[in-house]
Amino acid sequence: MSRRKGWMFFALGLILALSAGAMVFVVLQQQAAAAAEQSRKQALAELAPPPTTKLPVAARPLEPGKTITSADYVMKDFPLDLVPISAISDTIALDSKLLVRAVGQGETFRTDQFLGGEGSTMSQQIKKGFVLFAFPIVDLMSQSDVIKEGDHVDLLITLPFKELRADQSEKDLGKATALTLQNIEVFKVLRSAKQDGKQEGAPTALMASVTPADAVILKYAKDSGGTIDFTLRSPVDTEPFTAPFVDRNEFSKRYVTAQ
Repeated sequence: MSRRKGWMFFALGLILALSAGAMVFVVLQQQAAAAAEQSRKQALAELAPPPTTKLPVAARPLEPGKTITSADYVMKDFPLDLVPISAISDTIALDSKLLVRAVGQGETFRTDQFLGGEGSTMSQQIKKGFVLFAFPIVDLMSQSDVIKEGDHVDLLITLPFKELRADQSEKDLGKATALTLQNIEVFKVLRSAKQDGKQEGAPTALMASVTPADAVILKYAKDSGGTIDFTLRSPVDTEPFTAPFVDRNEFSKRYVTAQ
């Protein structure tokens, strides 16, 4: 009886050992399969292309002064982690824009490459055929800080006139006032440094956007020694005004001489 029980315990132990071994084998197989699956997924992930986005790039070398059309760019896939921070992604932001910097073939576009774009220098914001002229503020209208950037003004000047006689002496003809340059665009109002907690400093000069020919006239007016005044123009008045010059005789004829 004892020998029989012994064999039974032996057989039971053997069965338990085999079961434990089988369980360990199954667990190891499962772990190996899971590791293999993980390795397979990782390998596939490494082989898979990174996520991309489409960006417009120059279809050919583009020079400054070029107005962009749809023929000047093509769409190219860029990996998301390689997209330049300042790159333009919306083609609507390109159409009809004027380049102020060269763009190489295959390069992305940036806002500072276009006229008036964000981050561009002041020179890049000047319209073609125009220059900026800084006219010091000397008149009450400008000193009162009424004129703002984007406004349009007309320039009045009063100058003394003299007649040269045959004996080379001069005859004083008094002063005359004339309406000179009209519809001058105020590109920027230059200001002094902020003081006493104010939001902005006092205006010191008007940066006018004018043609080179008008810049010469502004230069002469500034250096002439005459009295300068600006008048503020309504935005709906874009045509030149007609105003005769007024001297002492004309003023007297209109307002002083008895009727």
